[in-house]
Amino acid sequence: MTALEHIARTNVLFLNWRDPAHPQAGGAEAYCFEIARRLADSGARVTLFAARFPGSRAGESVDGVRVLRDGGTFGVYLAAAAHILRNRHIYDAVVDFQNGIPFFSPLFTPRWTANICVIHHIHQKQFDLFFPWPMNAVGRLLEKHISRWVYRGRAVVVVSPSTRQGVRVELGFHNPIYLVPNGSPRPYAARVARAATPTVAVVSRMTPQKRVDLLLRALPELRRRWPDLRVDLAGDGTELPSLRDLASALGLDAAVEFHGHVSEEEKRALLGTAWLTVVPSFAEGWGLTVIEANSMGTPALAFDVPGLRDAVQHGYNGWLIPTSVPLSQGIAAALTELCDADTRDRTAERCRAWSARFSWDDSAERLAEVVLEESRRVHRHRRSRRRTSDLAVISQFSAQNGDDVEHALNTVLRETDRWSRRGDSFRLLLHGCDELRAAQALRRLGVVEAAFRLARRREELVRPDVSDVGTPRATPTPTDLWRGGGLIGRDPA
Repeated sequence: MTALEHIARTNVLFLNWRDPAHPQAGGAEAYCFEIARRLADSGARVTLFAARFPGSRAGESVDGVRVLRDGGTFGVYLAAAAHILRNRHIYDAVVDFQNGIPFFSPLFTPRWTANICVIHHIHQKQFDLFFPWPMNAVGRLLEKHISRWVYRGRAVVVVSPSTRQGVRVELGFHNPIYLVPNGSPRPYAARVARAATPTVAVVSRMTPQKRVDLLLRALPELRRRWPDLRVDLAGDGTELPSLRDLASALGLDAAVEFHGHVSEEEKRALLGTAWLTVVPSFAEGWGLTVIEANSMGTPALAFDVPGLRDAVQHGYNGWLIPTSVPLSQGIAAALTELCDADTRDRTAERCRAWSARFSWDDSAERLAEVVLEESRRVHRHRRSRRRTSDLAVISQFSAQNGDDVEHALNTVLRETDRWSRRGDSFRLLLHGCDELRAAQALRRLGVVEAAFRLARRREELVRPDVSDVGTPRATPTPTDLWRGGGLIGRDPA
């Protein structure tokens, strides 16, 4: 039975700055709603509370999700707090999305309510882009020190290993952290014909942190080599007027087309005809636009920065360049490879394969697992006693009493662990532990021989088939691990 099936009839409140209908909605809103509606489809009673915007309704039902709107850009936080206080005994779980500043929901909920904080990326350096002093300092204080105190001991969900590292290093959180990546668009049956000449498409919110201006500034040099190079820019945002002015000042009116906000069909058409998408951001939580482009067979070029280094597998579904390398140089190298038609076809197939590894159904299942695990924990004790670990272990073993082991796995493992069985062979992906703790857990199940290795970042993201664990070897003992017997961090051939 899946976690989504277990979560039926649970009352869940989602708190997000915006909902998908908001004019400034982006990837964070897509993530929130795609998961929320899947929880609703499973039978959970889901409410999404977000800011109200001009022309919006205070409440409506969208795809089975009750959407409530109140307050404005900043007033939504007080409005959300008032809503929780009025309904504090109704919700079993609150999923609090920290888009720079969280809703601090644990301050307003009973102790038996599961509070999960979702963090897309770290905003410590971005507050300076949007706010003058002292508001930028207040933002950093709220995101880091105040959040660390309010959410202490509670579950944190991140969308990428990069964000997990940022939560540890930049914010100093010691909470248990779970990885729930973004999904991917549904497979598109009809394939769009690729443009005959080099074409770059960017679908993004036009805001300062996206740095689309770097792409425009790189074009004059690139067009000296590829005079017919075209760029399609789709999306709205505060930077759109200045980007239009910059394109005109650089003499790019004939090379760049601004499409503004586009529909899903138009987005697919733009990305499907392009040879390349470019993501010049200095940091992302994940890089949903990369996966959207990959789903259309289009590779991505990005800087080697947090989030994007997880979404882009260098040389597979795109290319990563150091931040010290000019963007024009990176684009030129990518286009040089893509000028060969066979290379474009092979790259397109790899991009589609990478995109297919992600799904919103899996993202919803993983978040449901966290909700269930956190709900069970808060009913056992208020403060977390778990030792936090960001490691994950892949294990494989065989058991003659397979049915007994299967029953034990169903009752003993955490909701966030995964296992599969083929005959008498079992394969596990265990989160939040090292090889020693994994061995101890299996020993309690009566498993005396198993293969172990630490999971790679990519394997944590895509929920791999862990059949590549390798030849089983003796379960490591504490002495083996202490002596550095080559077991920790070594991947079998």
